[in-house]
Amino acid sequence: MKNKLLSGAFWMSFGSIFSRVLGIVYLIPWLIMFGKDQNQAQAVFNSAYTPYSLFLALGTAGFPTAIARQVASYNSQNKFRNSVRIFKYGFLFMMMTGIFCGGLLYFAAPSIAAHSSVVSKDAATTAIYYLVPTMIILPPMSFIRGFFQGNQDMKPFGVSQLWEQFVRVLFILSATFVVLEVFHKSYIVAVNYSTFATFVGTIASYIYLLNYARTKLPEYRMLYHDSQPVEQQNILRLFQNIVSEALPFVLIGSGITITQFFDQVTFKNIVTNLLGATVQQAELMYTYFAANPNKITTVVVSLTIAISETTLPLLAHYYDRKDRKKVSEVIGQNIDLMFMLLLPAVTLLLTLSWEINGIFFQFDDYAARLLATALVSSISLAIFTDFFTIIQAMGKHHLAVRYLIVGLILKLVLQIPCVSLWGAFGAIISTMIAFLAISLLAFRRISEDNLIPGQLKNVKKIIFMNVLLGVCTFLVQYAISSLYVPHSKIIAFMYAFIFALLFGIVYILILDKTKLSRTIFGKAFILKKKH
Repeated sequence: MKNKLLSGAFWMSFGSIFSRVLGIVYLIPWLIMFGKDQNQAQAVFNSAYTPYSLFLALGTAGFPTAIARQVASYNSQNKFRNSVRIFKYGFLFMMMTGIFCGGLLYFAAPSIAAHSSVVSKDAATTAIYYLVPTMIILPPMSFIRGFFQGNQDMKPFGVSQLWEQFVRVLFILSATFVVLEVFHKSYIVAVNYSTFATFVGTIASYIYLLNYARTKLPEYRMLYHDSQPVEQQNILRLFQNIVSEALPFVLIGSGITITQFFDQVTFKNIVTNLLGATVQQAELMYTYFAANPNKITTVVVSLTIAISETTLPLLAHYYDRKDRKKVSEVIGQNIDLMFMLLLPAVTLLLTLSWEINGIFFQFDDYAARLLATALVSSISLAIFTDFFTIIQAMGKHHLAVRYLIVGLILKLVLQIPCVSLWGAFGAIISTMIAFLAISLLAFRRISEDNLIPGQLKNVKKIIFMNVLLGVCTFLVQYAISSLYVPHSKIIAFMYAFIFALLFGIVYILILDKTKLSRTIFGKAFILKKKH
């Protein structure tokens, strides 16, 4: 079981994390090409990408997870033929979902753009239009990934994400260079082609997944041959089962994006009407607290997504069999892995917030402080993602939905007072409080139903160890910054690389010394056991 979880986490991490890293590394040359227009380009790009992500989450987030859980459940009962049947009809349903969501995004684009924190409504509207083709074809592709995930085959999920992002980034950089440097067109035209790159990346992912599926056909034929006869179900009832299974996943999977979209459509009105800011100032603040930090915090949250998505089919499998011991073990290891990866990642990025912001965007103290605040907030987002996935894997969908609704209402209630008091920082703080509150509710339910006393003793050690390491790291960084602060992208990159390398070595040594690496992974990373 442990090997499956670690192997699955590797592939999910490989695709999810590296694709997201690639998704922020390209920003360096991309924004350099925009020059003085880079903040405006980021604002327009994000004003299109956030609603697209929300519609995409509504159209895809729940369904791959739903089929992963159902396929895992069927396979545990030797009913692979049912898995194939539900995949066929589910794929058709996802095609219709893509068409519906694409049309909805198209017609909603002018209204979304009008309320976004951008100066030009027309530019934001056109950028959203360029994302509609992707919205149509991506849901069925995500469903294919869910089928592989349900079969506990995480490799195609992770690798296809990497292919998708690689081709997308290549197209973005090439198109931006041609538009700006060859044809000398407006930055808005370059942003439009950059958003359209999602379509090109999705096609690349399709090609990989279909080719991978072809290599798996012999194995699937064998599973199909050995499977019990398919249980005949009414097609309409089958669709109802898929939708009822998926809807809670859709809402939970959209939770973070909903709050980001809420920031997008409310922030400008709050700061212009209550704080007296200009539209240009609102656009700049939005870029600094949302458009830029979201690129970095997404990588942090992806650490948790990789672990939680790997846990889902395993946890569903043991929960369906009512094997409480295995359920407890999976949950315990899941939380161990999450905190072991999440806390040092946040600590490192938080310490280097000035350098990270300067490397990817520009050296600005206000923007760096907003990035640091967003990184602290990402802890609550990551914990939310993991805990709510655990609850849903155990079939407690309605409970998860109720908790999320509480969180969204709390975000709504806190938004105006927090932004009025702390400006752009307030938008981040309101999100952090909302997700932290519902994460605590979720943990209480998980702990009461499934964990045994002492189950999370490793987590306590990991948290304590990271707090001490964080304090030491900040003191070292403070001492260095009193002598020298980098203001060049190249110097900042070299400094951050060396700092991160030393931090990583120290962290691994601490894991070995405290025997946490051996407890969680089954072996030490560096230190060998003495005989």
